[in-house]
Amino acid sequence: MSLTRSQSASKGSWIKETFRGDRSLGYVTTIDHKTKMMRVKFPKTHSVTWLSWENFGQYKVINLVCDTKK
Repeated sequence: MSLTRSQSASKGSWIKETFRGDRSLGYVTTIDHKTKMMRVKFPKTHSVTWLSWENFGQYKVINLVCDTKK
C-alpha cells in the first residue's frame, strides 16, 4: 500500500478493494465527507461496509462516476 494519494471514488463508482484481498468489486453507495468514509456494497459477498474514502492505495477505482452534487 503506497502513501501517495490516488484517485478517490465518487458515489456510484465501482472499486476494487486491494488492502484485504478477500473482497471482489464494490459499489459506492454513500460518501460522508465529514468523516471521510464511504459506504460500499460488495454484491459477491453480500456485505456492506464503511471504508476510508481518501485513497492511499487501499482500493482502485474501476469506473469513476462524476458526482455533480456536493
